[in-house]
Amino acid sequence: MPENNNIKSDELVSVARGQAVVEARQILERDCRVLSVTANATVAVSEVFTGEARYTGKVRFDCITLTENGVECVAAVAEFSDKITSTDIAVGTDVVLVPEIINCEAAADGGALKLVAVVDTSALAVRGNSCACADVSATDGIYADFKQIEYCTVVCEKSETAYVNDSLDNVKANDVLCATARAVVTNVDCADGEVKVAGTVYASVLARCDDGLTSFKLATPFVKSIQAQGAADGSVALANVAVTDAVASLVAAESSRIELAVTLVVDTRVFAVCKTEAACDVFCADNEIEAKTAELKTVCIEPQQTVTDIVDGQVKLDPEKPAADNVLCVNGASVTLGGVTVENGRVNVEGLVGGDIVYYNAEKNTTDALAFKLPFSMPLSVHTDAQKADVSAVVTDVNVRVRRESVFDVKAEIAFTVRLSTETTVCVVESVTVGEPIPRPDATVIVHIARAGETLWQAAKALCCSPDRVTEQNDCAAPFVGGERLINFCEK
Repeated sequence: MPENNNIKSDELVSVARGQAVVEARQILERDCRVLSVTANATVAVSEVFTGEARYTGKVRFDCITLTENGVECVAAVAEFSDKITSTDIAVGTDVVLVPEIINCEAAADGGALKLVAVVDTSALAVRGNSCACADVSATDGIYADFKQIEYCTVVCEKSETAYVNDSLDNVKANDVLCATARAVVTNVDCADGEVKVAGTVYASVLARCDDGLTSFKLATPFVKSIQAQGAADGSVALANVAVTDAVASLVAAESSRIELAVTLVVDTRVFAVCKTEAACDVFCADNEIEAKTAELKTVCIEPQQTVTDIVDGQVKLDPEKPAADNVLCVNGASVTLGGVTVENGRVNVEGLVGGDIVYYNAEKNTTDALAFKLPFSMPLSVHTDAQKADVSAVVTDVNVRVRRESVFDVKAEIAFTVRLSTETTVCVVESVTVGEPIPRPDATVIVHIARAGETLWQAAKALCCSPDRVTEQNDCAAPFVGGERLINFCEK
């Protein structure tokens, strides 16, 4: 018989989310027209109270403008603070905040550039369900039906900074305007006391060249090893990665080289996969008993996986805009998920992928831009028996070509990170109190007609005796086919 089982089943969930509108103003030296604007948000928890997590944040804007001197980049930084409320937040809760820019706008007005971003922040935290299961001993005349329970429990939560550097040689550029970067986790491995997170940083560098505007793409792999006490082979680790800074510079020597430096924050949660047996029902052959039971929700978490898919479509120019002769760059590519479902063993996602297409018109010798959004709805290449899927997405690449003067073909590559889990609710016995003896007359005989599929334990409970006694007194074996006449000659 097992000893007392203290079961604690944990899961990583989004406990709350909130939105903040962040504004910045930048004085302009000359008149301009806004072509495109991107923003990157970073947030950090400042204080955690019961039911509330306060945080501070920073938004960096990079606005591509067209002036009489050509294409320029105006950068601005705005700091903000806000809070997220949830009943799942308590003092000491390790809250992970994941910010996302869901809208970004810029407008030149009155000699200044006004920039606005809407930051949608999700708060992730570990939510646990616990239960102390009774130690049931047959020597007390109590018989229990045991069930094997599998669950996951957190053994380590850790966050560390990683630095990624890369370079691109022999580039034809005069100076760098701005750089944007996104990071994707491709693999998470657990070993004894360590978690190894592997992924790729996708960066886009916008630069000026002799022909006007150009862009360069870099895909840089990274590996971050994190010391995680309690991690072991067979543990499951979930990892988030966020870009907090991306800087690109042009180095001119014998040849031009772009050097890129990206700062990442890697958050990990390590779950031990546990199995135990717990009593789900009890009875006593000799005494009245009072059993206290509870329903326990257990969660089994699968290793996260990342899959890549393509979203494509066509975008038309507004008739008032000049025609496009060639595409200069795609700026501010992003993806927003609108829904995630699991049906028939497949994970289905829907959402929008968007960005700004900056293009050139030869007839007017001008540069212009078009904002686009492509809706999508599709199954991912993930086959699963899990009940629940949590999905995040990152645009890793966008290719655009001019199909006709007023139509663009757009093809966006998106990396989807999928976290699968299955919830099970089980009834467990928390405690058993033994009462008065059960009165019985001499030579009591109990008769029970077995049901189809009935187990030996179920028959013993119906006959009010031990499972061994059922076997001794009846010449049939469990599980029963149904209709067997089972007896128990009770001893006073």
